[in-house]
Amino acid sequence: MKFIAQFSLGLIMALHVATSLGLGAEAKASSKTNSPSQDELFSQPKVLQLKIEIPTANLGALKKEPKAYVKGTLREGDKVYTDVGIRLKGNAPWQGQENKPSLAVKFNEFKAGVHFHGHSKIMLDNAHQDPTCLSEAIGSEIFRAAAVPAGKVTFARVEFNGRDAGLYVVEQAINREFLAEHFKKSKGNLYEGTHSDVTDQLAKDSGDSSTDQGDVKKLASAAREADPSQRLNKLAAVLDMDRFISFVAVEALTWHHNGYVMARNNYRLYHDPNTDRMVFIPHSLDMLFSKPNGPLTPEWKGVVAKAVLDNPEGQRRYRERLAALLGGACKAEVLQARLNELAAKIRPGLARDAAEAKTFDTALGLMRERIGQRVHFIEEELKKAVK
Repeated sequence: MKFIAQFSLGLIMALHVATSLGLGAEAKASSKTNSPSQDELFSQPKVLQLKIEIPTANLGALKKEPKAYVKGTLREGDKVYTDVGIRLKGNAPWQGQENKPSLAVKFNEFKAGVHFHGHSKIMLDNAHQDPTCLSEAIGSEIFRAAAVPAGKVTFARVEFNGRDAGLYVVEQAINREFLAEHFKKSKGNLYEGTHSDVTDQLAKDSGDSSTDQGDVKKLASAAREADPSQRLNKLAAVLDMDRFISFVAVEALTWHHNGYVMARNNYRLYHDPNTDRMVFIPHSLDMLFSKPNGPLTPEWKGVVAKAVLDNPEGQRRYRERLAALLGGACKAEVLQARLNELAAKIRPGLARDAAEAKTFDTALGLMRERIGQRVHFIEEELKKAVK
């Protein structure tokens, strides 16, 4: 009954989180807090004014090898960052993003010790699939309100090589600086899941020098345990089960259909040395709430999700976690009010482009409506599940 006892304590904690936090507040996922310099960038969403310049020769090199950093310059007001590392972000080819490329900017790639408002690396997302530019922001806040580590978000108007490229989403990089905010120890193995599961060889972003990925293999082995009652106990020994249930609940609630639980995609996996357990971290939250009537119990594609949720005990705890979130931080009116607050931050920056502003307003209305529909749908499905 070890798993049940651990989960019951976790549920009490989650209920407290869900009912006591406003959506804009940060969940206390660890005992560590941000330094003032780190908070400077992401504590209050705003629209930065950034200018990025990449010399012609370096731009040509980037087009040939989009994932290799080249030297460029980033300016914010009077502050100039020279020789920063810039590469393409995501998997889309350069040709498809030439007018508004998504970029990874690493300030210490060529010069040691350089930081931008306390961060060595930021991601600039073109929000190509999200005309509101708000999906990543609202989604990451929901995850953090559920005590699941998730990158923070702010915004920027970007001028790229002298041309206005429009509004961007500025994302916190999932690196050791991020890990230090959420975990007592930040030197554990950090893996990247892109169209792959824990049964595969995952890309390794940081950690020790080992290549056997024994920690991932232990998780996969526990998930493959044939006996359902033993499976949960074995998983609880290698997986932060409480956080994982919350992770699944938020992915389902927001209909993150391109994430781990439904697509085995867009996630990070961290082996926390302090607890010796694995923690799932969401990634690429730019297409949320697209299907308001997505089933309460979708087809679980991720092997860990399937192992936990294809089990009556796991299903019960999943529904309890959803109910806890819907009773607090994820009430429809709370989410919609936060969406309006975030929209008010970036709407003035769209005034210069009437077409862009109109597209934004239309998309915002649709997202607000879909959030309300999604919450109502899940509430009704949960009522049916207990009858």
